[in-house]
Amino acid sequence: MNGGTGRFVARRAGTLAAAVVVALGVWVAVLEMFDVSPLIGKRPWDVFAYVVTAEGAADHRATIAADLAVTVRDAGIGYVVGLAAAFVLAVVFCVSPVLERIVMPTAMVLRSIPLVVLTPLITLIFGIGQAGVTAIVILVVFLPALANILYGLRSVSGEHRDLVLAYGGSSWTVLRKVALPAAVPSTLASARIAVPSAVTGAMIAEWLSTGEGLGGAISKAAGSFGYDAMWASAITVAAVTMLAYAVLSIADAVVTERMGQLT
Repeated sequence: MNGGTGRFVARRAGTLAAAVVVALGVWVAVLEMFDVSPLIGKRPWDVFAYVVTAEGAADHRATIAADLAVTVRDAGIGYVVGLAAAFVLAVVFCVSPVLERIVMPTAMVLRSIPLVVLTPLITLIFGIGQAGVTAIVILVVFLPALANILYGLRSVSGEHRDLVLAYGGSSWTVLRKVALPAAVPSTLASARIAVPSAVTGAMIAEWLSTGEGLGGAISKAAGSFGYDAMWASAITVAAVTMLAYAVLSIADAVVTERMGQLT
């Protein structure tokens, strides 16, 4: 990692730190502005006490960590499968535009249906369990990634395509040598954008279907007036999501620089 990427990493770390400070400030300001009762609206120091200094904090951390592991598993499986499927199908669509015209309208209609409506239907089809949660996460990750990656594959200029063909290359050569490298930035962008979508999809599925993970924990805590646990779980998943997004942004910078495209 040379100076260009090092500076980017430093900027990204600074941006992340600033975002955390701003989020904490907004959190406290909103609760104070609307005079939310401390019994319901927990402040940052309340959450810190719950997981660090309060009696039973070790048990609280262990419970949150166990729920987080379930949510990361649920989101991670669907995230990887959804991105991989989007990439493969984008390549297929690039080769066969006819297939794209057949499939994409149906896919876009499906994507327009709210997730809270689709979740019960998917649960009925796949059942309450890992398969249902994975299907929901795949759905929220797959379609936006497909559109973005397909756009990247088709961003090849006519001059580049004509040059490859003029030197005896085939359409497959254009795809392999030009289109796929051109799609790397959009693929990496899709990977970043899909992180919060995957986590949100997993938590909605846990909330409405399995009752496990942080989604289930937040639902149970809210229903039993366990607001400390609810806020701690919500802050945990937000922090992990922000960290994962930042890591992927850094990976994006490293890969893009190696390709000579860092701006």
